[in-house]
Parts: sequence; structure tokens; C-alpha cells
Amino acid sequence: MKSSVIFRILGIGLVCLIYTGCMEEPLHADLSEAELELEARELYDITGQTYQVPPIIGSKSKLYLGFDEGFEYKAILFETSFISFESYYSTLASFLDTAITIDSAFFTVEISKDTLEIPATYSMYYFPEKIDSIFSESETHYLNFTETEIDAGVLVSTAAEESYDVDTTITRYRVRFPADVLFDTTFADTSLNYTLMLKLDDSVDDLNSFYSREYDYTQTLTPKLEVFYREFTYPDSADTAQIDTLIDTLFKSFLTTQDLSIMVPPELTEQDTSYITIGRGKGLRSLIKMDFLDTLQLPKQTSFDKAELTLHIVPDSNISSFSIWAAALKDTVDLSSFVSIDEDDYSVHSSLYSSGSVLDNKVVFNIKDFLQNQYFENVGNLGLKLYANINNNLQTEVHFYSADHDSLYPKLFIQYVAP
Repeated sequence: MKSSVIFRILGIGLVCLIYTGCMEEPLHADLSEAELELEARELYDITGQTYQVPPIIGSKSKLYLGFDEGFEYKAILFETSFISFESYYSTLASFLDTAITIDSAFFTVEISKDTLEIPATYSMYYFPEKIDSIFSESETHYLNFTETEIDAGVLVSTAAEESYDVDTTITRYRVRFPADVLFDTTFADTSLNYTLMLKLDDSVDDLNSFYSREYDYTQTLTPKLEVFYREFTYPDSADTAQIDTLIDTLFKSFLTTQDLSIMVPPELTEQDTSYITIGRGKGLRSLIKMDFLDTLQLPKQTSFDKAELTLHIVPDSNISSFSIWAAALKDTVDLSSFVSIDEDDYSVHSSLYSSGSVLDNKVVFNIKDFLQNQYFENVGNLGLKLYANINNNLQTEVHFYSADHDSLYPKLFIQYVAP
């Protein structure tokens, strides 16, 4: 108990001393009674390199069409469930039964706006020539779903924005596409995909936003295919009256299981490629290397108490909040200059993540777990991959100073104990 108290007091004093300046050599605390030594170092020679991948923007609460700060949203893709929301036994193929008569069908998308001034007009398409799923919310982007794929869509219907009253106090807005034609085609056939596409008819300079399936877990505002129908039941052969029985109009809905905006990012700037840059909408990520860790001489049985990697931000007025993941790489990556690649193949260790947020013009990552595992040779010192948190604004990118910039270069502060 006594040695533990002494250790804590000396540790606090040493940490204060360490932070007063740059340390070329570790400071030693002779904790003879505790038989432990507290040391700290501030390390530099940290390199960083930015690369670009196609931005993946699925799993967002909003969907977009139009333009916003240089970003172009060309189309929205929806995948409709084959199974009804109301009944597991009711499928899209159920409506191919001759005993069913469809009165009307609509594909409804709720609009995220407070007022409706000049209603915009949209068109909805489907893809009869594509089998299986035509897109993936986690993999599809503007480079693999191009104008060629967009032009393959077949028009279903056109509709304008409209308002409707939920009750006496709430008014909402939607686009409701007539969709009866889908049941006269192969759309309802189980062997084909159930992908629908939404495009803006008018050329506009602003942005139109819609609620996605992730926005509302009560499903109230989720995009959906709605079917209103009548069903005939035929009497048993023993019934001499032989009168068909008509069931009043029924209703089934089919919620979307995937939805995604196809977005084209703007051109990169010189800042994007010359600094350590992170940006979700532009698909900008960076790799950090700390090769000095391979030759760092530390005592055996070293235990890291702190390991803080600090990057200093290049001043940018549009940064209010930004969260970044730092993950330990699993593969050797040789990246000497900026590159754009079609797919991010730089895999990471799923358990060695750290998150940092921009605060006071810098971001600090706690990479203690990575250093401890690297020191005990559980993982290799292959570097870290930095990328934006999924909740960050798509239009925001953050630039950090690299090793070329005096005083604001990346730094690693480590504090450790050893027997």
C-alpha cells in the first residue's frame, strides 16, 4: 500500500515535468520501494500519406438529389423487400395470383422539408434486365454505378412533391409514384431484383433531401411500396349457389431494405493531397507510419501507461466537430505519394481501434493498446489507417500538418513502467 502511494505521487510529479518541454532522453524515477521505474518520451519522425477511395455513403438517415457545395447527387437507389411488412406470407409474387385485383399501387418517399413552395418533379425507374441485387448499400458508388447503369433504368412513373396532413397540427411532404405497372412486368417475379431508382427531372442548383430507412425505426417515414387490392375467394364445389365472394379492398406495404444516394464528389484541392487529410465525402483517408518503434529500446516487461498520438490541424473555418478512427494495419503498405484507388484493400485489426475528435485545433488518439501489442509482438508495426467516422458531415475534410512542418508535426507521447 505504501509503495503504491509513493509511486502515484512521483508519477504525477514526473508527468508535469515531462510536459514542460521536449525530451531527448527518458526521465527516470527511482522507485526503489516499488521496484518500478516510470519513464516518458516524446517521439517524432512520424510520417503520413493520404489516399483516396470511392466514398461510401450508405447507412445515412437522409437521401439526397441535386447539388451541394460541389457534391452532385445524381440518383437514389432503393431495394424493396419481397416480403410484406404486415404479413410474412404475403409477398410481391402473391399479387400475380389471378384471384387478386390491384386497385392501386404507389411507391412513397417522404421529403425532409418544412414548407412546400414550388413542388419539384421526380421520375422513378426499375431495372428489368438485371438479376439478383443491382446495388449494395455498403459497396456501390459513382465509379461502379455510372451513367451506363443509370440509363438502363426503365421509367415507371413521374410524380411531384405534395403535402398531406397527419392530423390537425402536423403536415408532412412526400412524393408518391403510381406503381401499378410494376405488377404488369417482371418486377414482382422472385427471380429478379427489386431495385427502384429515383431521379430529379428538373435541373436545379440546390439540394433535395428525403428520409432514408435508417431515419425512422418506427417505419413511419421509411420509403415503401404500398399496394391496395381486392381478393376473390371461390366457393367450395359443394356450394350450389356458385357465387364468387369479393373481399373489400385490402392493403399491404413493402419496406425498403437498402437505400443509397449516388454521389459524385468535387475535384480535389492542393490541400487535400499535400497534407494528412481525412474526408468522408471525398473518400480521403491517410496512413501513419512510426518506423522508430521497431528500434525503440525499452526494458523487458514494459507496460504502457499512456500512448498519445497528436496531429495538429491546418486552420479551417468550417470545422466545428469531426471524429476520426485510427486502426492498426494488418498488411504492409508502401505508399510514397498520393494515389486514388478503386477499393480500399488496406485491412486493419478489428480489435485495435482508437477514436479521436478535433478539439483545440488538434486531435489526440490513445494508441496504448496498439503499442502494447506491438511491443509484445502480437501485431506488427505496420502503421495506422485514419478515416472519418460515419457520422461526420460529408462535405467536411480535415487537414493535418505532416512531418514537414516545424513545431506542428505529429508527435507521440509515451509513458510507461517497467520492473
